[in-house]
Amino acid sequence: MMTYAGKLTVKEKIIAYLSVERCASLDELSGALKIKKNELKVYLSMLAKEDIISRSWGIANGRKFMKYCLKEKVREAIGI
Repeated sequence: MMTYAGKLTVKEKIIAYLSVERCASLDELSGALKIKKNELKVYLSMLAKEDIISRSWGIANGRKFMKYCLKEKVREAIGI
C-alpha cells in the first residue's frame, strides 16, 4: 500500500499559489515556487489544456506579459 509523503506536485503547487493570488505572471510564479521558468511553462501549458487555468496578456510598465489565472469553476470546486 502506498502512502502519501506529504509533498505537493508541481501542478498542485501552481494551483495552490493561484488559489491565493488569483493571477500571476511567469516571473511571479517562478520566484514564489522556486521552479525554473522553462519547467513552469510545460506545467502551465498542461494546466491550460486541462482547462484548469486561463492565459491572457497583461501590460505593466509598458511591457506585455502573459498572466496565468485559476479558472472560476476550479476555484468553486475547491471551495475558494
